[in-house]
Amino acid sequence: MADPLTPGEARRRFRAVTRGRHVPPAGLTVAAAKARLREVDAGLDIGPALQLAGRGRWGAAAVSLLPWLLSPAGRAWLAPLVLRAAAATYFLLGLLRRKAGAAGEEAPG
Repeated sequence: MADPLTPGEARRRFRAVTRGRHVPPAGLTVAAAKARLREVDAGLDIGPALQLAGRGRWGAAAVSLLPWLLSPAGRAWLAPLVLRAAAATYFLLGLLRRKAGAAGEEAPG
């Protein structure tokens, strides 16, 4: 875990970000960033997907990620997203049902 920022450093970085500038983490090299990504999930190799996406082959890029998404780690990553989508759908259907019920009560007959 990285050391916490000093208040002055935090303010400087916040100002830079709010002005649209990218502030790289201090001491983070490309090699260190790759090592962190490998630690997060060794089974995920996004290189082929990025190459395909870079060529505009979005469908093939998505398909290349399917084996990882079907693995236990991929399912664990995907589960909160699916639950949020289901909750949002349930909420929207409830709103539509309430609106349809209110419209049905107002109709003459």
